[in-house]
Amino acid sequence: MTRKAAWGSALSILMTAFCVLFLTLVTGCGEQAKSMDPPKIADYNKPGTVFIATKFKADVTINNITLDEKALESSLLQAAAAGQVATDENSLAAWAINEILTNPSRYIIPAAGTIDYPGQESDPIAGSGFIVNSDGYVVTNAHVVKMDDKELKQTMALSVLSSQVQQEISELESALGVKLSDDQASKMADALATAHATYMTVSNPSSESWMLMGGSANLKEAVKGMPAEIVKVGAPSPGKDVAILKVNANNLPTVTLGDDSAMREGDQAIAIGYPGAATFNPMIKQSEENIKPSMTTGTISGRKTMPGGWDVLQIDTAITHGNSGGPLFNNKGEVIGVTTFGSVNMDSRTGAAQEVQGFNFAVPVSIVKQFLTEANVTATPGQLTKTYDEGVDLASASHYSAAKEKFRQVADANKDYPYVNDQISAATTKINNGEDKSTFPVPIWLIVIIVAAVIAALAAVLILVKRGGKGSGPRYKAGQAAAPGAGQPDATAAPVAPPAAPAPPAQAPSVTTAPAQTEASSEPAVPAAGPADAETVTPVKEEAIQPAATPVAEPDAAPEGGQTAAPEPGKEEGAQPAEGPSFCANCGKPLPPDAKFCPGCAKPVNH
Repeated sequence: MTRKAAWGSALSILMTAFCVLFLTLVTGCGEQAKSMDPPKIADYNKPGTVFIATKFKADVTINNITLDEKALESSLLQAAAAGQVATDENSLAAWAINEILTNPSRYIIPAAGTIDYPGQESDPIAGSGFIVNSDGYVVTNAHVVKMDDKELKQTMALSVLSSQVQQEISELESALGVKLSDDQASKMADALATAHATYMTVSNPSSESWMLMGGSANLKEAVKGMPAEIVKVGAPSPGKDVAILKVNANNLPTVTLGDDSAMREGDQAIAIGYPGAATFNPMIKQSEENIKPSMTTGTISGRKTMPGGWDVLQIDTAITHGNSGGPLFNNKGEVIGVTTFGSVNMDSRTGAAQEVQGFNFAVPVSIVKQFLTEANVTATPGQLTKTYDEGVDLASASHYSAAKEKFRQVADANKDYPYVNDQISAATTKINNGEDKSTFPVPIWLIVIIVAAVIAALAAVLILVKRGGKGSGPRYKAGQAAAPGAGQPDATAAPVAPPAAPAPPAQAPSVTTAPAQTEASSEPAVPAAGPADAETVTPVKEEAIQPAATPVAEPDAAPEGGQTAAPEPGKEEGAQPAEGPSFCANCGKPLPPDAKFCPGCAKPVNH
């Protein structure tokens, strides 16, 4: 093998070892596992799960309302005559309040006169959503950003008429001579708002939506978020309750869409969103650090068919007001649906609706994909999301220095990327506590194998180059044997007596690896013994070769010009008398004993 071939072989080995290392690094980091535990699913997807707020605006005209005292008195007398209520004042007042709350439409009626409220805005309606494209495309429920006329009236009545409703409650308490409990006051406010909504008119409706990453310290400060434009919207439930929004931003966190058709009963279903009961619970501190997504876990309970002929996913995962529009994940951290509505029990006495947990529903992601296709939107994981997820993977393996670097890359590209600063702080704390593992996230045993492979490759280079160098020594003419030395073992060829003078240039063997047989020789060429990578010489017939009297020592260094100087005959150190027939120093032919001239070249013979 030539030196060039040796280097090529060694380089191939080194490249193989490098590829093994590279592929290990690439496939070992940043790749989501086939199945993940809920905490990691939350770490991956909380940045891409967003808070959606919508304000509705309209011109509102309401009727004055009043309590139908005659109808209430008639019902009270009938109940007393039937023995259904005691006749003391407190009992009668309590019965009257319960009767109004049970049948508000019977006793709360419009009065003369109207009040106009032009350009009134509702309080923000809260919901959840998720980003599917880093250029600002967001998915949520249609009912988070759109209302039908009946619902809009109710919303405007609750928001616009709150002060008037409170005044009306005070007047009612005075008329009945009682103080309503907090629960009764709340139910009465709903009853009065419902009555106003029944008789009020709403015109010129409009809405404005915002997207907030990480939420807002105060729901009424939703303007801190990014304005969101409705790109495509379906019909609120029982319609296909999906909306596609667009915000003017890029480098946003994203979630990954999955396949709901693969889901079976009993499969894990994880909801992330902003439920009002947890996000704005009055018992917790109302601050920005508490306005974060909440996660609930459950399973797929089955599928149910909607009036339009399409299916929804039934889940036992807990959701409530505020979860609407949020993502529902499988155990791979992929979105399989949009949490949309729950189940309620209606109180036959009061007409109040009470949530029933364990029987909730999500619009499947296949419907979401239809909306995205129709809106010409491609759901694509963002590059920053991939880097962030790599940081999560590294941190979960205690490679905190490497994780911190990944999170810094994300923060440098988008300073508002949710939770990235929290991740940097957490990684810094772990590093300072001495919990940081090697930043080379490859198993030790694999590192040992790779290092061993590289060492073996380098050893192969040295061996191959050394063997390849054996063919670079002095060339010998037919009839001459190579001098024993470091490059060739002594047994390679029998040494012969050196020529008295350098051979004529015309008779010098070629320097190619397979020289032609010299013209003066009539015997066929045979391969020279020695290493496989040594260059071939053309010796004389094997039977005629005999050991020479004087072996030729390999020179320590070649003289200038690259030619090896031949030692003078008879002056070699340790020379011994020749045995057997002698040979012509000019052509190498065997010489008869006492010959004066060579029978081959006819030149004088020097004995």
